Amino acid sequence: MQTLTLARKDWMILFRSPLAYIVLGCFLFISGYFFVSLVGQFQLFSLQVMQNPGVENFTPQEWVIRPFLQNAGVILLFFIPLLTMRSFSEEKRMGTFELLLSYPVQEYQIVLGKLLAVGGFLALALMLSGIGPGFLFLYAQPEFLPTLTGYSGLLLLGLSFASIGIFISSLTENQIVSATLSFGALLLLWLLSWVKELVPDFYRPVVEALSLLSHFDSFTKGVLSVPDLTYYLTFILAFVGLTMLSLENQRWRA
Repeated sequence: MQTLTLARKDWMILFRSPLAYIVLGCFLFISGYFFVSLVGQFQLFSLQVMQNPGVENFTPQEWVIRPFLQNAGVILLFFIPLLTMRSFSEEKRMGTFELLLSYPVQEYQIVLGKLLAVGGFLALALMLSGIGPGFLFLYAQPEFLPTLTGYSGLLLLGLSFASIGIFISSLTENQIVSATLSFGALLLLWLLSWVKELVPDFYRPVVEALSLLSHFDSFTKGVLSVPDLTYYLTFILAFVGLTMLSLENQRWRA
């Protein structure tokens, strides 16, 4: 109950600032642009496929939904740090951080409240971004369950981003530093799957296992994999735990 109260407080604070509306508007505009572009390409290639019917895997799922989810993941990489940079850095700047730690709540309740607030914003953004793919079901009839699986993976990916951002925000009172470090850490984890070809064969499975992108790829294909689901849940819980340790350390210092 206390966790939900803290989450509701952060949610209200978030939407009282223009940042939430700017991030939401930019996310919907950019993701919408990519979606319209993908639909346009699909229509163009549809005409060509009618003349060459032997083309395989030409479905709206492969040509529209999957690339759209991948692009949405990249967009979240840029915008999530802007949301999480305020989590604790703003509290420290405003002088309310010590007051927050003095509340009769546990560290995990504070951290989960912050994460739920960002998660609620993320869920809202994804639901609104799903309007376009929803209309696609009226005409091209993509597969529903794989699409739902892809959006579930996108939500887990966004929560993973948020867990890192909240942890880094707990370490500094400067919002710009928090956003920059969060983006750098997320970009590094995202790019691990791209550089796996550059490392020795012995290390490739390790590099791929640590990459956020590698585990998200199966969700975009509509495959709900237990190892990938376990990876994201473990990833989120690990950074929640690190943030709890950070808060506990600062509570004792205070």
